[in-house]
Amino acid sequence: MNRIAVLIPFGNETPWRTKALEYTRSWYAENLAGATVRIGSCEGNWCKAAAISSALAEGTESVVVIADADSVTPGIQQAVQAVQEGAAWAMPHLKVYRMNRDATRAIYDGASPGSLTGKMIWLDQSPYKGFEGGGITVLRRDAYLDCPLDPAFKGWGQEDEAWALALNGLYGAPWRGRAPLYHLWHEKPSRLSRYAGSAASLARLDRYKEASLHGAWPELLEEARNHVRLDISRCRVAI
Repeated sequence: MNRIAVLIPFGNETPWRTKALEYTRSWYAENLAGATVRIGSCEGNWCKAAAISSALAEGTESVVVIADADSVTPGIQQAVQAVQEGAAWAMPHLKVYRMNRDATRAIYDGASPGSLTGKMIWLDQSPYKGFEGGGITVLRRDAYLDCPLDPAFKGWGQEDEAWALALNGLYGAPWRGRAPLYHLWHEKPSRLSRYAGSAASLARLDRYKEASLHGAWPELLEEARNHVRLDISRCRVAI
């Protein structure tokens, strides 16, 4: 039986984000039997890659779930099974349902997220197809070590999109489920716009788009691979 780690990056301890993390951590404990849940953090400016790397280094599980601290999906078991059966990476969800503050409060009070998706009164926007690499991604540990998130992305924005381009380039399209993903409301991070994190991140993403056209992945990914290896080495030394 493949061991499973749920790695949740977390670095913005606002009240609603903290509550979302508490809910998400408990949700995985109840809905993904046998999985180890670890919270990843980083020093200095927020960097999702660094947070994931620190959590990954603490274990050797063969299947990893890269899970945002504000999202859950009932399709997680099927995605994990797909990876256990041979898929390099998998997305458990199709559509994203962004809950508003009232819906999120109701969920924390015990409401089932699925009971709040039928009316726009509970949502911040209309449901939309989730982007590959964002929300929740399941993959083999060796696939993550070969194609990790890039620590050059600082702050929020573009890191997931770049990662998906690299995963598609190296491993092809993911196994994809059709379950909903429920996104909990929280305070918004500082960024240029809802899409754009920073000018530097947009420029870094352009390099990934160029690589996806020409297959030039080794040099682009080497820094990210070395970052993960260094964290694993440090963790083993500390132990």
